[in-house]
Amino acid sequence: MTAAFRLIALVIVATATSSAQASLGIFEHGPGIKSQGAGGVSFAFGEDANPISSNPALTAVLGNRNDVGISIFLPEPQMRYRGNSLGPDERFDSDGQDVYPIPQGGLIRQLTPTVSMGLSLYTAGLGPDYTSSPFVRFGSAPRTTVTLVSTATAWTLAWKPTPSQAVGVSINPGYQMLRATGLDFLSGNTPETRVSVKPDRITDRGFDGSLSMGAAIGWQGSVTSSLSAGLSYRTKTWTQRHRDYRGLLPDGGSLELPAIWGGGLAWTPTPALTLAFDYQRFEFAGERGFGNRIGKLSDGNLLGSKNGPGFGLRDTSAYKFGAIWRAATALTLRAGYIHSTRTTRETETLFDSLSPCNTTEHYTAGATWNFGRWDLSGFAAYFPGETIRGRNSVAPSFGGGEVDTSYRGQSYGISIGWGFGQ
Repeated sequence: MTAAFRLIALVIVATATSSAQASLGIFEHGPGIKSQGAGGVSFAFGEDANPISSNPALTAVLGNRNDVGISIFLPEPQMRYRGNSLGPDERFDSDGQDVYPIPQGGLIRQLTPTVSMGLSLYTAGLGPDYTSSPFVRFGSAPRTTVTLVSTATAWTLAWKPTPSQAVGVSINPGYQMLRATGLDFLSGNTPETRVSVKPDRITDRGFDGSLSMGAAIGWQGSVTSSLSAGLSYRTKTWTQRHRDYRGLLPDGGSLELPAIWGGGLAWTPTPALTLAFDYQRFEFAGERGFGNRIGKLSDGNLLGSKNGPGFGLRDTSAYKFGAIWRAATALTLRAGYIHSTRTTRETETLFDSLSPCNTTEHYTAGATWNFGRWDLSGFAAYFPGETIRGRNSVAPSFGGGEVDTSYRGQSYGISIGWGFGQ
């Protein structure tokens, strides 16, 4: 087990020092390669150690195992101006970084016949990188980037009070890094141009790191011999303020991941087939950094103030469907679909270009090849193009008009897992 814990530590370091990007808001569409191939389902059903970060109760039912993998995300965010008086109608692509690697990892250890512990890694983030900045017309530097990487580990403990029921809890310590460049058009320091309480703490401050902590609780159990269910609640992630960007983010640099909750059902009508459904809710609007709208500025709340503007995201619901077919002794096939409500508001599209996360559909497929106590898994996912047309999205002081944003992408991943003894 010591070697596995060391491997997880190395994965955390690798994640915390790289950019991140995601497809379901700022989150990946599922925990781990197997889940991602089956539409991200992870509340009532799991196949490896990664879903214990979604529902810690699964720690008690998945057996002793290790899993290590990596997913590769290839997003294609764009933004376009319409009718802005400070420049022509023009399209900008976030093309500075095209490939985002996201490490995966987890392990489970059964301590007694009824008690198990586990450890799993999960990551959230965003990383637009415009080599030709869409904000040059407002006075920005030629290149604009915003990088957020929030990495955490779920340390879980689960108990089976009966053979068919399990409950689990986790603590989720983590580390979050933020960097912004090319936002100097917001750094005005005269009465006419000032939009921040700390104009010198908005942009080009390098990486700012903060410790974070959260917790989760979950239940998983059998409803009938062929139907299982699961429920889970993950708290918001309490995070130290990013003081180097306290002129950009509300409340002196606050940017905390939202609470996530949901539930699911998994039906296994035959030993060869499992059909699963999850509902998942992301409470972005209640967190100042993610939820506060740009309209706060016109109400007299400057950037960096307690109620200053954030990214303006709304609460989001995701509906996940997955099918897992054990086609042969050594081969498992998966497919899935996700529909989610829009995260971005039409009035917030100007700054949504800094947090592109408006995908509402996912199509996924995956497979696992088993050989002895080892298994090799892979998945592919496609996120069709989604465009949001701005409405009152550019203030008159920035030349008026509208900004439309679009977002599509693909994701691929591979993992290896292995079981081990009691």
